[in-house]
Amino acid sequence: MAFFNPFRPSYVRDPYPALHRLRAEEPVHRAERIDAWIVTSYEACVEVLRDQERFSSDLGRARGRLGEQVAQQHREAVLGGGGRMVASDPPEHTRLRGIVTRAFTPRYVEGMRPFVEEEVGRLLAAATPGTPFELMSRLAEPLPSAVIAAHLGTPAEDRERVVGWAIALMRTALIVGLPAAERRAAEEARAALLDYIARFTAEGAGGGESLLARLAREQDEGRRLTADELLELTIDLALAGNDTTANMIGNGVLALGAHPDQLALLRARPELLGSAIEEVLRYDPPTQVVVRVATRNLRLGRAALAEGDTLLLMLGAANRDPAQFEDPDRFDVAREGAHRHLAFGLGVHFCLGAPLARVEGEAAFAALIARFPDLRLAPGATLPRANDWMMRSVREIPLDTGAPPA
Repeated sequence: MAFFNPFRPSYVRDPYPALHRLRAEEPVHRAERIDAWIVTSYEACVEVLRDQERFSSDLGRARGRLGEQVAQQHREAVLGGGGRMVASDPPEHTRLRGIVTRAFTPRYVEGMRPFVEEEVGRLLAAATPGTPFELMSRLAEPLPSAVIAAHLGTPAEDRERVVGWAIALMRTALIVGLPAAERRAAEEARAALLDYIARFTAEGAGGGESLLARLAREQDEGRRLTADELLELTIDLALAGNDTTANMIGNGVLALGAHPDQLALLRARPELLGSAIEEVLRYDPPTQVVVRVATRNLRLGRAALAEGDTLLLMLGAANRDPAQFEDPDRFDVAREGAHRHLAFGLGVHFCLGAPLARVEGEAAFAALIARFPDLRLAPGATLPRANDWMMRSVREIPLDTGAPPA
């Protein structure tokens, strides 16, 4: 009989065997303990992601346990509970995404590449072969934080403070029941950030090419965005990729460390770097779950869903569906068709930050491979995972960078 229990330590360590069994037995499974439908097949995930009329991104429409949780999040969120691009449906989503798309262009993303490569070089400058190196705290996490600072147009000396404000503020939109002290800190962070971006919304301000400056110049129905709207859009776009990009880098290094033949292939054929990034995202995506809500009574596969039911789309399971990917548990940096993964979603909510995440991943992996010819996990290293079954992340990844120079 099909069952789903993601709270076991063994599932957090490696969810894929359990997801394989569930997909084979019941690809749309009702998990009463979670009060949600668990969707594990690639075909069903694609159907849901492409159909925003039957499956809503507005979690406020959910009934049951998720609906209660979302209502509480909206009450507690310092950033605000409504009008968020990531949790809206057309036509509001179309309007908000259009604003961001005009500012977050392919040219803007490609223009970020020199900054990203320079930042990777700076973060790795103190690391030398023979010196222990902890990947997450010294590269994977600081890199996307630096990119957030660049989006905000933050000078280097203000970077840590401003990014700290942004992260403190975003936590209130993601976590229910924050302690009073953290909520007060988020309220102070919101006030500080609004003061910070006021210069972009003042008459004649908004110069420069940061994402915040570009958004500040955008017109929405004949008016410029307010400071609150600017703040929400910038936080949504910039912070959406903060943890996911860090975890993509971490998961990728773990995969390469566990498959030295693939690391050797990537060294021999650097033109496979782009393909390797797609395979990392397919093989072990940082975001394991996307949530949708049924907007009416409907059928998905053999399952009968009711209006307001919650669906958890298991992206990690879809990305290893043998109906879509041959030998899906094999890590292959030269895999054809790896780009069909669902790590960035699909449809109208496809991740706007995907091109920038790829730039960050390419820069990080290229620099690590070039700087450390003997890059591997430190012998006997423990890999403490975050106790989170909806994300794939490791808190610490100690690397053995090889023998010191003679």
